[in-house]
Amino acid sequence: MDTKRGGVAWIVTAVLLVVAQQTASQGADCVSSQCISLRECPPLLRLLQDPTRSNIKKLQEATCFVRNRVPMVCCPSTTTTETPTLPTKSLLPENCGHSAHLNRIIGGEVAPLDAYPWKAVLGYRDIGLPGIEFLCGGSVINERYVLTAAHCVDPGTLGTRRLEVVRLGEWDLTTTEDCESTNGGGLFCAPPVQDFEAEEIIAHPSYNTRVRFSDDIALVRLNRPINFQESAGFVLPVCLPPADFSPRTAAGNKSAIAAGWGFTETGSTSDRIKHVKLPLLDNTQCSQIYSGNIVSEQICAGGNAGEDSCGGDSGGPLVLAGTFGPPYQQIGIVSYGPVNCGQQGVPGIYTSVSSYRTWIEQNLKP
Repeated sequence: MDTKRGGVAWIVTAVLLVVAQQTASQGADCVSSQCISLRECPPLLRLLQDPTRSNIKKLQEATCFVRNRVPMVCCPSTTTTETPTLPTKSLLPENCGHSAHLNRIIGGEVAPLDAYPWKAVLGYRDIGLPGIEFLCGGSVINERYVLTAAHCVDPGTLGTRRLEVVRLGEWDLTTTEDCESTNGGGLFCAPPVQDFEAEEIIAHPSYNTRVRFSDDIALVRLNRPINFQESAGFVLPVCLPPADFSPRTAAGNKSAIAAGWGFTETGSTSDRIKHVKLPLLDNTQCSQIYSGNIVSEQICAGGNAGEDSCGGDSGGPLVLAGTFGPPYQQIGIVSYGPVNCGQQGVPGIYTSVSSYRTWIEQNLKP
């Protein structure tokens, strides 16, 4: 036996157990970094080569939770060349978040035909069954990527279902040609929808490991670029907030906006996209409602009776207007909420997009 190697292994094991013991009940919140296995984080793993009291303390402070006695840590994303670095030029578009008719919103009503050009709807096929079910939403963030919730692409959640299509430019799920009546009695019609397959699916590696639906975020790379020109403005990307963005501060007295084809107050899904304004709640207050099972990377919105996102809206965007309207920023992703949607005093839970800005950019490719 190599006694030197065995000694190092003993030290590593001892430190891991100390870190696990110290952080079992309280974990760090990763604000601008990923929560990943310590073994996959070179800058923190190097601290084990010199297990001083100071370095052990750093590991304890960086540990976000423990999985099977292995610490998961808030790994610095740009401190060394061994960790993924952001591209020199961002792959997120500068021209984004524009919509013509969001000023017409009334909570819980059908949205105008061209109000949400960044909306995607995800269709699934169950093995052995005909037809496609549209069960989740998403948002266009550039010409190749749609942002959605991790639980919308999680194999354990989907079971025998498989993501079959990502549809853009949709409004009414029952028809192949979407048209809306105008005030003059005519018809205002959208171009045909654009259907895509998923070339690659990237779910956050820490999804659902800290609290319920924590890190509920995923990227779907489309099998071809979106043709924004052909869409004539009916398919456009939404803006993403910077990593240091504070949704509550930015919102002030404004409400955020959720839209989707999910379940309505009648108990059935909506064929046409609906939208609703939702107030943002303080996370401290929200955490009390959810018995402490909220982390800083989640946003709480809603809480008014009959106004909520619901099943089928999962993965869709929660957006916030700028000071004077457009551009709109996606501040959240529909994650989960009470079983009976729209309960008074019970908000819905959304993944905070700004908390994952670095992770998103690290996982985009041309």
